[in-house]
Amino acid sequence: MADALYADLRYSAHRMTRRIAIGCLILSFGCASRSAEGPASDTAQEVSDEEKVPITVEPPVLVSIVPGAKAEEIPQDCTNAVEETCNALDDDCDGVIDDGCGYSAGLIQVTAAWSTGSDIDLYVTGPLGDTLSFQRPSTPIGARLDHSGRGDCSPDIPNPRIENVRWVGQRPTVGVYEVELHYWGECISGGGPTAATVSVAIGRKIAGQFLVTMLPGERVRVVRFVIQ
Repeated sequence: MADALYADLRYSAHRMTRRIAIGCLILSFGCASRSAEGPASDTAQEVSDEEKVPITVEPPVLVSIVPGAKAEEIPQDCTNAVEETCNALDDDCDGVIDDGCGYSAGLIQVTAAWSTGSDIDLYVTGPLGDTLSFQRPSTPIGARLDHSGRGDCSPDIPNPRIENVRWVGQRPTVGVYEVELHYWGECISGGGPTAATVSVAIGRKIAGQFLVTMLPGERVRVVRFVIQ
C-alpha cells in the first residue's frame, strides 16, 4: 500500500512539474513575439547607469567601419560641441551617445533614433551570429538592449523613438558586427517615410554616425564594423 501511494505521489509531482515547464515555455515565446498591435508593452528595458564597465577590461579597438548602401555618414563636428540631447548623436563629443537620457554606454554602444511615430527596431548581430533585439535583449557575455522604443505604439515609454544596445562586463568578441533597422509598423498616428539616425561608439569613442530613410516594412543594413 505504501509503495503504491508513493508511486502515485511521484506521478502527480511529475505531471505538475511538466505543466509548469510547458507554461513557462509558452510564456517565454509570448513575451518575445509580436501581436497584430506590435510588440508587448514591456519591451522597453532599461538598466541602471550605476552598472560600470570594469577597469580591468581592455576596450575593443575599431579596425574598420563601412556604411550600408542606403546609409549616409553624418560628420561629427567637435569644434562646435553642444549640450547633449536624446537624438542618437554624441552632441557634446564626450564619446558617450545620449548620456543622461536613461540608457547607457559600454565597451560597444549602438544607438538608433527616428523622426516619426513609427515603430522601428534595432538589430545588432555579433561575430558568433548572436543578434540583439527586442526578441533577445541580452546575452551571457554582457550584451544587452537596455532601451527599446515603440514610437506612437507606446508613447508613454520614456524616449519612445530611441533604441540602445551596449556591451558591458566582458570584452566583446573580436570580429564583424552588423547593425540593421527594421521598420515594423506605422503605429497609430505617425508613419510614412522615416529618417533614422544610428551612432556607434567603440571603447567610448565615436566610430561613426549615419542617417537612413526607411519605408514601412523595410529592413536596412545601416553599418558593418570590425573590432579587435
